[in-house]
Amino acid sequence: MSRSACALAVALLLGGQALADDKAPTPAKKLPDGVYAVLREGPQEKDVLPLKDGEALAVNRHRYLKDGDKEPPRFLAVRAAPDVLLDLAAEPKAVKEKEEVMRILLKLRPKAAAALERLTRDHLGRPVAIVIGGEVVTAHKVRSVIKGGDVQISSCAPGPAGYLLKQLQSRQTRP
Repeated sequence: MSRSACALAVALLLGGQALADDKAPTPAKKLPDGVYAVLREGPQEKDVLPLKDGEALAVNRHRYLKDGDKEPPRFLAVRAAPDVLLDLAAEPKAVKEKEEVMRILLKLRPKAAAALERLTRDHLGRPVAIVIGGEVVTAHKVRSVIKGGDVQISSCAPGPAGYLLKQLQSRQTRP
């Protein structure tokens, strides 16, 4: 075999293997709606990788902050399933300022409320993330145990808060 033929054969072999190895990564499965304990976080994806069994990667893009409060994305390692389902007991309520939605109040059903109380007790002083529509809506440090299933989503700009309200209303399950 000539040197150029050998080089071509090696290139074809390596190219074929490279094609097999260069498959597009499988897109991450969308996280279900819910509240998640943040297991690890960092400013770069490598800060939370590798993921362990039963974990998923979420990115807080801070999409729903007020204008001027933008922050760089944060990468979060969370469980693949929510710690608390967003099982709403009532229609989400909007708190408006000057006709604009600024905060959203949620009431969870008893089972979800008990799970939220347990999560906030177990993760006091540590962050949790709320995921809606497969994206992190907000992530905050737990400052106190949340009892009774009353949740408030705040720190939103008017436009995004209205969008989130519609998303929550469309996901609400009827009794």
